[in-house]
Amino acid sequence: MEQADFAYDIVADAAGLPLAVSIIADGDSVRELLRDDVEAAGFTVRESGTMDELLAGDARALGDLVLVDCPRPDVASMAALARLDSRVAHSGGRLIASTTVDGLEDVFAACAESSAQILVDPSRAERVIAL
Repeated sequence: MEQADFAYDIVADAAGLPLAVSIIADGDSVRELLRDDVEAAGFTVRESGTMDELLAGDARALGDLVLVDCPRPDVASMAALARLDSRVAHSGGRLIASTTVDGLEDVFAACAESSAQILVDPSRAERVIAL
């Protein structure tokens, strides 16, 4: 049986503007993988960077959806995630955070405002479904 070839259209808001995603992950390879998944799902990547870059300098505009990979949260990344969670909640955006079983409790506590979707040790397919 032949598998159907799916072509995703650009995901757009009511005005027809493409929805943008901000990708935050510390590993270069993880960021590239997430970028590929975001683009394959039809979204536009607004920005891609690390947690440290998120904390450095002035606040920047975020995408409609923020995708964060936080496998081993430390104090600094928890602070960044809590601040990010608050910004997303107040902007009406969406937050998807991926972590490990060991980091779940910390990530859950940091994502108290935005009703974040938290993925634990997600596969690539699970991330795409979450998008």
